[in-house]
Amino acid sequence: MNARLSKSVEEFMNIYIELLNKHLPKDLIEGVYLYGSISLGAFKEENSDIDFIVLLKRSVNEEEIDAIKVIHSQLNNHEFGRRMDGVYIQANLVGKTNEELPPYPFCTEGKVSIGHWDVNHITWWVLKQYGITLQGAPIVELPIPTKWEDVLETLKYNINQYWFSKSQKRNPFFFDSMVEFTICTISRIICSLERREIVSKDQALDICKDLLPERWHLLLQEGSRIRNKDNKKSLYKSKIKRAKDCRDFILYTHELCNKKYFLEE
Repeated sequence: MNARLSKSVEEFMNIYIELLNKHLPKDLIEGVYLYGSISLGAFKEENSDIDFIVLLKRSVNEEEIDAIKVIHSQLNNHEFGRRMDGVYIQANLVGKTNEELPPYPFCTEGKVSIGHWDVNHITWWVLKQYGITLQGAPIVELPIPTKWEDVLETLKYNINQYWFSKSQKRNPFFFDSMVEFTICTISRIICSLERREIVSKDQALDICKDLLPERWHLLLQEGSRIRNKDNKKSLYKSKIKRAKDCRDFILYTHELCNKKYFLEE
C-alpha cells in the first residue's frame, strides 16, 4: 500500500491502472503519476480533485483516444471518477508548457477532450518535488528541467496578466465558484512567493490570515466557507460588496507582489 494514499483512493487508482493497461497498447504508457493536493497531503475524500499525468512513449492515434474516453466513461461510475483532472503527454515533452505542447488528450470533470488544459511550470514543479509514482520510473528519474525561477515567472504572469485582467470585470465575482477560485488561487500564489514552495489551497488560506492585513480576513474566511462546502449562509450580507472585495483583493495583491516579490522594470 502507498502510505501517501488513503485506502479508498489507492483502490480507485488500482482500477484506473488496470483499465489503462487493459485498453491501451503495452507500447504506449511510459508512466502514471499523481500531483496536486493529493501529493501535497491535502486531499479531501469528499470533494478534492485527483490530479494525474500519464506519460506516453509516443503520440496517440484516434483509436487510442477513443479507448481513453472509454476508460474515463467507466471510471465515472465511481465517486472519484468525475473528479479526475489530468493529461496524457508524450514523455519526451516533459517540462514543456501549453505554449510549447501540441494538442494532447486531457480529462476534466470526467470528460476527455483534445487540446490544451492546465500544464505549466507549476504543474511540473509540483510533480518533480511532491509527485507520487503509480506506474513507471520513479519521479526522481524523470528529466524534468523546471526550476523555481520558471515557477516564479509563471506566478508573475498569473498575477500581472491573468488576474489583473479579471479585476477589470465584474460579473464573474457574483458566483460562489469564482469567488472561491479567486481567493484560494491568489492566496496560494502569495504563500508560494513568501515561502518559495507550493502549498495546498487550504494551507494557503490559513497562512494568509497571518500574512495579510485584517482587512482581508473576512474574504479569506468566505473562501474557506465555500471551499469546504459549508451550508451556512455567506459571511457577506451583499453579493455586490463581496464582488467588490474580490476585485479589490486582486488589485491589492497585484501591488503587493510587484513591490515585495517581483522586480519591476
